Amino acid sequence: MKNLTLLFALVLLVAQTHAQADRFYYPDAFYFVKEVPLESLQGKPFHFAISVKENPADSLSRPRIYAIQARKGKEDFIGKSLTYAKATNGVWKTYSIDGVVDNEATRIWLYVAVNGNGDFYFDNLHFSVADATGALKEKELLNASFEEKKLLNGYYMSKRSSSDLKISISTVANDGKQSVEISSTGQKAAGYHPVASN
Repeated sequence: MKNLTLLFALVLLVAQTHAQADRFYYPDAFYFVKEVPLESLQGKPFHFAISVKENPADSLSRPRIYAIQARKGKEDFIGKSLTYAKATNGVWKTYSIDGVVDNEATRIWLYVAVNGNGDFYFDNLHFSVADATGALKEKELLNASFEEKKLLNGYYMSKRSSSDLKISISTVANDGKQSVEISSTGQKAAGYHPVASN
C-alpha cells in the first residue's frame, strides 16, 4: 500500500501537466482504488463507470475519478494511460472512462477520490472489456456494488485518517441496499494550484 501512496502522488504530479484550469485545491484527498488484472486483454477497448451522488460543501469540493494502467512492476505505471472520468448530470451522476488496454499493461487501477468537503455517495462500479466480437462484456469485480458488510472490501484505501473524515455504509443507494458514504469537513484549500477538471 505504501507503493500505491507513492503512485498516487506521482499521478497527481502528472495530472498537473494536463491541467485545464488554475484552481484552489485540497491537498488531503481521501481515495480508494480498485485494481483490475488485465490478463490477455491488451489492445481491447474497456469501459469503467461508477454512480456518484454529490453534496459538496463548496464549489471547489468534488470527487475525482480516473484510471491508470500499469505494467508488472510495483510502481511501473504507464503515464500516457492516465484518463479522467466524464460525468453525466442528475441526482446520481455516472462517471465513466472509455479507453483501450495498453499493449504493455497487466492491470488497471481505478481511483475514486474525494477532494474537499461535503458528503459523497458511491455505488455501482462497473468494468467492461470488449470480447472477440468487439462487444463490451462486464467483468465481475469483488464488492462492485458496495453491498458487503466489510466496508470497501476488495479496495485499497488511502491512509488519511482524521476526526473530520467519516467513511460509512449508507442506505442512500442508486441500486441495491447500500452505498459507500464519504463525509469530509474542515479541509482547507491550499492555494492556487493547477488541477485537472473532474
